[in-house]
Parts: sequence; structure tokens; C-alpha cells
Amino acid sequence: MLLKHKLYTSLIVATLLPLLISTLFFSTSLHELISKKLEKQELPIALSNVKNAIEWQLSEPIATSRAIATNLFVKQWIRDGESTHSTEQFIDYLNNVKITDDAISAFIVSDTSQKYYSYSGEIRELTYPSDNWFTDFLASSKRYELVFDINKETGKAKVYVNYVVEIDGNRRGLAGISHSVGSMNEIIKRQSIGNNGIVYLVDSLGKIKLHPDQSLIGESISLNNIIYGLQTKIERDDKVLIASSIPLESLDWHLVAEIPEAELYGPIDDAIRKNLFFGGAIALIGIMLIVIFVNRMFKPIEQITSSVSSLATKIIGKH
Repeated sequence: MLLKHKLYTSLIVATLLPLLISTLFFSTSLHELISKKLEKQELPIALSNVKNAIEWQLSEPIATSRAIATNLFVKQWIRDGESTHSTEQFIDYLNNVKITDDAISAFIVSDTSQKYYSYSGEIRELTYPSDNWFTDFLASSKRYELVFDINKETGKAKVYVNYVVEIDGNRRGLAGISHSVGSMNEIIKRQSIGNNGIVYLVDSLGKIKLHPDQSLIGESISLNNIIYGLQTKIERDDKVLIASSIPLESLDWHLVAEIPEAELYGPIDDAIRKNLFFGGAIALIGIMLIVIFVNRMFKPIEQITSSVSSLATKIIGKH
């Protein structure tokens, strides 16, 4: 019957269309909401937590180096020409700093005498070009610089903090310590984002400095699309990864995070698939109920129609 088919169609469309629209709207909204949360909150927060831990690790050697460089007696000693009668006292001072701060070394370098004074008592003349790092630092405007020495085989790292010694507004030398930052390695290794996400450190050129996989130290990555919190997709070892980075304030390095895209968006996609499955199941049940309802509604009409048709056939047959 034409009316019956039209009713089928109308009821099915009336059931499926709102369900389809609501399901698609919910799925799209859920994906956008959680994606923004992961991209704008989860990943940046994880990076910030590691960044803060690393910055805290670096703050101690920076503060100690500053204390040496701004020490009035050290500045007066350099200003007065670094008297040999006082040298032993300053060597003892550097040795005490090393012991107190559990440093690897402590040092003072003078531009006036071109001498390098070490906590151990070693005093050497600066030689060039091997000591160009000293003149390069003095020629810069930086108050301090951090120079990392990382053993690629062991992954162990130490940092040299060079802090400027200013006398009468002139850059007359530097002082500082070298300090183990092995705990930074542990922070990098134990920090994870999700189950398989990792973080690692690269320098300003993208050269890997600290990484959970020590074999990758020295390799390079591109920072172009992930610098300052930007996020991008990269492919590595047949996996699609979401990568991002933030700069460290203490030095010109960047902290990079990578997490598999499947892990980042997998739970969202699973939730959407489940929603679509249940939506389809509800639609199927709705169609079945519509068929039952329409059939029951038209059953008396079909019976009457059938009887009338049968009677009409009999009447026509008699004539």
C-alpha cells in the first residue's frame, strides 16, 4: 500500500534524522573538546612540569657562580692585580665552595692577568684559540652562560656556569663552578606522557643533548614547526607522532615532547566509535519497532481490504 510505505518512510526518517544529527554533533563536539584539552593543556602542562624541574636543577649552580663573581674580595683582588701573596687564600675559597656545594670544580678566570685559577691550586695561562670561549664570553653582553659537557656513552652530564666579574662597569673576568646534572638525566628518563610519550632536550639548533635513548644523543631534529609550544605531526619508524617544545629560560635550549598520535587521540576515537555503535543499535531497534507498529496499525485495514476484494471478486464472478 502506498500509504503504508509513506508512513514507513516518514517514521523512519523522523527517527533516524534527529538521531544521526545528534550523534554526529556529539561526536564532533567531543573530539574537538578533548583534542583542545590534550593539545592546549595536557601536553603543555607536562612540558612545563619537566621544564620547572630542570630549571630548578640549574638554579643552584647559577646562584653559586654568581656569589663567587660578585664577591667583593674577589673583585678587589682582581682590581689590585691578583697579588701572589693572596692567591692561596682564594684557592682555598674556591676549594671550600666546591666542597660546600658538592661541585665538580670551582674557578676564577682573569682578563687582566690572562690566568685561570682552579680550586685544586692549578694556575695556568690562557692560550688561544683553545680558550677563545673566554674572550667570546667577555665580548658578549651575557651575565652568565651555561656550557654542557655530556658524555654520549654514559649519558652523564655536567654543566659549567661562567658568570661575569664586573669591576667599575667593565667585564674583567669570570667565575663559576661545574656541577653534575645527572639528576636531569633521571628527570628526562622517568618523565612520560601517557604510556609511550617521551621528553628530551635539544640545543638551539635542534641537536639532541639529553634523551631517554642515549644512542640518539648528537642526532638533530627540526624545531621549525614545534618551537614555543607549536604542535605538529611527524613520522618516525612507521609511527605518527605529535611533537611540541618549549624553551628553557636558563639556557638557549628547548624541551621537546613526543607522543604517538594513536595514543593521544585513541581514547577519543574509541569513545566516538562506541557512540556511533550504540546510535546504530538504537536506530535498528527503532526501525524494528516502527515496522511492528505500522504492521499492526495497518493489519485491520489490510484485512478489510482483503475481504472487500474477495467479495468483489465473487460478485463479479457471478455475473
